[in-house]
Amino acid sequence: MEEFPHNIAVIGDRATSTGFRLAGIREVHVYEDKTAEKKLAELLERENLGLIIINETLLQKFDWRMKKRIERIAKPVIITVPDRLGTVVEEAESLRSLVRRALGVDLIK
Repeated sequence: MEEFPHNIAVIGDRATSTGFRLAGIREVHVYEDKTAEKKLAELLERENLGLIIINETLLQKFDWRMKKRIERIAKPVIITVPDRLGTVVEEAESLRSLVRRALGVDLIK
């Protein structure tokens, strides 16, 4: 199996985490509560991560300062995924703007 230059990490509930493990993601962290915020802070300090996938429901429990930090960083790219109950209705950043922020270019133009 080919190695990626930047690793992927997942923070999610048990169901979300199981799905990503089955998809081949090696670094999966299972959390059901706000303690996931501490794990995210640890992951943000690592330079070898290119992508962090986090469960939307967990993100909703985070402190506003962590949410602002997530909005400002370019790397790693952080995307949210819905849990088994569906998408949380909140203003979401489009994939286009995530790519623009991470790479500095607009791929659609």
